Amino acid sequence: MATISEQEMLRIYRETFPAVALMVRNLGGNLESAKDLFHDALVIYCEKQSAGSLEINVSERSYLKGIVRNLWNRQFRNRLFTTSLDESDEEEMYYEENRQSESLLSTSLLRFLQTAGKKCMQLLQAYYYDQQNMQEISEQFHFSSARSATVQKFKCLEKLREQLKTSALYEESFA
Repeated sequence: MATISEQEMLRIYRETFPAVALMVRNLGGNLESAKDLFHDALVIYCEKQSAGSLEINVSERSYLKGIVRNLWNRQFRNRLFTTSLDESDEEEMYYEENRQSESLLSTSLLRFLQTAGKKCMQLLQAYYYDQQNMQEISEQFHFSSARSATVQKFKCLEKLREQLKTSALYEESFA
């Protein structure tokens, strides 16, 4: 029943916490929830190690990240089951506001796609929306090869990027 030394704990913390914080942020959490979850994961890790029941087949970092992910999922499920009606109404208003802003953004992006030209819009739709491969696209649009279709798709994307960078929408998105 070995315990973890303070030096070992600091090493684990330095090596693992940044990755855990990034993972929690990507899951929709904040720094405080990352700290709480990581501390809980460390406690679990230490308890299992001191009890002699710690058997891991991955790195400490991966193991701790897995514990944090499980704790996050459990916490998320608990929030789903304990949401009051008032909180539900607030969440619905939040989602409705986001849907409206997404709708405005989609409309603006659609205008950019239309200004890129009908052929560009159709090509990008075939690739991204219809999920056709480049060979299918080259046949559909009468390109000489899949490589030509890839080059044309790249040119369409570059055209859209340039238009977007000069627009107010770009400045609003990154302001």
